[in-house]
Amino acid sequence: MKLHKGWKLLSTAALVAVLAVTGCSQSAAPTKQGEGTPAGQPAGDSGGQADPAARLKLNLKTEPPSLDPPKGFDSTSNEVLNATMEGLARLDKDHKPQPAMAEKWSVSEDGKTYTFTLRDSKWSNGDPVTAQDFEFAFKRIVDPNNAFPSAFLAYYIEGAEEFNKGTGTADGVKVKAVDEKTLEVHLKAPAGFFLHIITQPTFFPVNKKVVESNPKWAENASSIVTNGPFKMEDWVHDQSVKLVKNDGYWDRDSVKFAGIDWVMVNDENTQYQMYSTAQLDMIQTVPNDLKKKLIDSGEAKVESEAAIYYYRMNTQMPPFTNANIRKAFALAIDRQTLIDNVVQGKQAPALAHVPFGFPEPEGGDFREKGGDFIKDNDIEQAKALLKKGMEEEGWTTLPPVTMTYNTSDAHKAIAQVLQEMYKKNLGVDVKLENKEWKVFLEEQRGRKLQFSRSTIPADYGDPVNYLELFVTDHPGNRINYSNKEYDALVEKIRNTANETERFKLMHDAEKIFMEDMPLVPIYFSTKVFMDQPNIKGIIRHPVGTLDYKWVEIGKK
Repeated sequence: MKLHKGWKLLSTAALVAVLAVTGCSQSAAPTKQGEGTPAGQPAGDSGGQADPAARLKLNLKTEPPSLDPPKGFDSTSNEVLNATMEGLARLDKDHKPQPAMAEKWSVSEDGKTYTFTLRDSKWSNGDPVTAQDFEFAFKRIVDPNNAFPSAFLAYYIEGAEEFNKGTGTADGVKVKAVDEKTLEVHLKAPAGFFLHIITQPTFFPVNKKVVESNPKWAENASSIVTNGPFKMEDWVHDQSVKLVKNDGYWDRDSVKFAGIDWVMVNDENTQYQMYSTAQLDMIQTVPNDLKKKLIDSGEAKVESEAAIYYYRMNTQMPPFTNANIRKAFALAIDRQTLIDNVVQGKQAPALAHVPFGFPEPEGGDFREKGGDFIKDNDIEQAKALLKKGMEEEGWTTLPPVTMTYNTSDAHKAIAQVLQEMYKKNLGVDVKLENKEWKVFLEEQRGRKLQFSRSTIPADYGDPVNYLELFVTDHPGNRINYSNKEYDALVEKIRNTANETERFKLMHDAEKIFMEDMPLVPIYFSTKVFMDQPNIKGIIRHPVGTLDYKWVEIGKK
């Protein structure tokens, strides 16, 4: 297949990011002897008219499930966390990890030991940020008593997986504060993308003293303690979050505006009206019925994103206990029609699991090399597979199917079209239900949903990010998928240092996964957004969280 035209930019950007973290680019963040400039530069130019007293007006849409970094493992929480907290490294405007809380680092010759030297910085309560805070935070991620959904991201650290799964101890997790300013992290195998992983909010530090003294420290503005470009000013649950510039932040001179005001409006049309009347400075989505017009006129911008939109099928809930029925549901939809008429964001039909944007060691894109596993709108094959699956199960009537999505006009529109397609193409009546984001996330993570919507943006720049999520009992699995051959292959991938061989194994793993088909891939995502003309410097990473640190708000 040919690389979809909308993804050429993503592949280039992701290539830069991956080269940066593997040390293959001379301009990359240093690895063998990591010294460098502070993370990033202002991404825009407001012509010298930036207003330092201005506040950035944004829409969070919904209440962040948690502002405890490893617990708030979702896009909403991460957006706030990335503004209020900072880890050892931060992605710059070119999507490269650069020194942040760590002013430099070095990597051992075998690629397994990272030694970080921390800069002088303070928590919002005035305490110094120490290497002990980072050691505490990293071990806390994988403490089995916490059951954090993002714990798997730390499994590259020696002893982390064992501790998290109850077969090891905290002392066995190879993270050590050598002194107040030196942190040593030992990996169980080389991982060239480790610096990219630790830019993820999961790896943000927490104030050891505060966390140990108050288990509810992250639940309210009055108790939350942060170390990033902004600090919490006010948090009215389910209504708003307000941040103010953190004058104690080490790189405060790079922050050119006074703070951030988030509202929580989960209606596309209301959000657009607020933007149109300058009550919002940026919106991350636009109403479906206006999307094509706004894109065509240039008012709305489109950028590529390493992400997939899909529906999960719970493999322990009939009828999705049967692989042929799962395949039937994956084949019976017309993705291109859905994109052209409903989603309308220049997305690419997803005919595999891993999205575009991950370069192969010898060049080219992982998705382009791996090709398609299914055909779009393959109705006759879908009907045949549904019939075969029902015969295998001895069913004359298909067990009831309920599609669940989190409350959103866009998700609702997609679900309604899928419902129509299943009725028309398979003769299956599918029930729809929506749930508020926090409830939806809790039930999906608890594996209580039968057929549920998901978007997976990449947490770091490597295809294994998508593959590891569906290992048996992985917290990202959520659908009870289990295949011992697949599990063994992913484990082998994690411990293979040769990149050519590792990528070959990842293609093999994806093939197994798509043969089992525990999900309905729908499209590979793009970002459709609108910025007010006086707003410059919002950084949208193809792999990573929105960053507002370098925003400049021009005077009107």
